[in-house]
Amino acid sequence: MKLKWLGHSCFELTLLGGVIVTDPYDSTVGYPPLRVKADAVLSSHEHFDHNCFNAVTGDPEILNAPGIHEVCGAKITAVPAFHDEVRGAKRGKNLIHLIEAKGLRLAHLGDLGHQPDTDAQREALSNLDVMLIPIGGTFTIDTPAAVKLIETFKPRCAVAMHFKNRYCHFDISDETEFVRLTGAKRLPNAIEITQDAPTGCCVMDI
Repeated sequence: MKLKWLGHSCFELTLLGGVIVTDPYDSTVGYPPLRVKADAVLSSHEHFDHNCFNAVTGDPEILNAPGIHEVCGAKITAVPAFHDEVRGAKRGKNLIHLIEAKGLRLAHLGDLGHQPDTDAQREALSNLDVMLIPIGGTFTIDTPAAVKLIETFKPRCAVAMHFKNRYCHFDISDETEFVRLTGAKRLPNAIEITQDAPTGCCVMDI
């Protein structure tokens, strides 16, 4: 399983059965335009920085609703959650996507805005090899909340996403506090996920 960060909450996951892209963004986010081809696209919610499907070529299958799906040789479980701490009253709904393939469990938390509070959410975040977690605050959980979630569920590896950097100038935090609190390693933007690596908290470069 190969994981590549394309910016913001968008990742390219390459499996033996095909390519999955998560939460594609549009050009207003600030990152270079997406140039990616995929067999499937996962979208956590219907906001412009997470559902720009026309930025992905290859006529991909779009998965943006709760349920269990089989694509690219992977089992995808989309679990309902919320974009804020008041059950969606501020920003609406969000999906957590659990991707299971070749004995590995990876979860993309989308724009999660609260601590998990249902059995389905807790199950999706348990025994993870990789957790892709927002840390920027304002529109998602902030860094201290992300650290609390990581400490609760203890993924083998937690990769930060949805934070301010030289491309994204949203009113959100950068990765500095996350690195300070967790000792997060800085990794290249493309890594191999195996049963043994990577481990710990990470921030990927782009």
